[in-house]
Amino acid sequence: MSSRRSVRRALVALLVGVLVGGGLMAVTPAGAQVSSSVATNWKKIWKKNLKPLADKRYYTKAQSDAKYQPKGSYETAGSGYTKAETYSKTETYTKAEIDAKVAPLVNSVAATAGGEQIVALTSADQVVRSVSIMPPANGNVIVSSSAYVWASAAGDLGARCSLTTTDAVDFDFLQYVNLPGALLAESEVVSGTRGFAVTKGNLLTVNLVCDEFSGTATLSDSALTAIFAPS
Repeated sequence: MSSRRSVRRALVALLVGVLVGGGLMAVTPAGAQVSSSVATNWKKIWKKNLKPLADKRYYTKAQSDAKYQPKGSYETAGSGYTKAETYSKTETYTKAEIDAKVAPLVNSVAATAGGEQIVALTSADQVVRSVSIMPPANGNVIVSSSAYVWASAAGDLGARCSLTTTDAVDFDFLQYVNLPGALLAESEVVSGTRGFAVTKGNLLTVNLVCDEFSGTATLSDSALTAIFAPS
């Protein structure tokens, strides 16, 4: 019996000690400090103790906004475009205005004529080659020609050519060959360039017209190139 009572007394003493110790932890300064560590407010500690020690080399958002983008600076006259300046729903173009703006962007067109050729010239004007082009817009057509004239008999030789829309030599745009005392088959190149104002949809035909005014002249391998350019 005495042994059982001894065990009971030991358990009771242990329980009382635990209860007393817990009470002391709750009421004594040391006990309060240990208990408060469980509920530490780290947000307050960061704000009051740690944040003041943070690196001062960097700006906060509010500081950078105040320094580099002061309020109202984007509204300063001349510092940028307003919405009205950049876009307007009522800003439209008429078809005529659009056509006028696009007209200079019309692509060029070209036409050529040429090939192997032998034409005996005479004193009468004759069309030796022609080229035609359809202008896609108002503008100009630049026409170039080339050929060579040769003596089909020995002696003085003279020949004339021009680019024209008619069937007669135009002396305002004359191409001229003169071979005094030419030997048989002696030759000279004849060439020229001329511009023509054109209207959209009106076919332009340009002729190379030549004649002979002395000797015996033959023209060979003429070539024409016509290129349209919008005005």
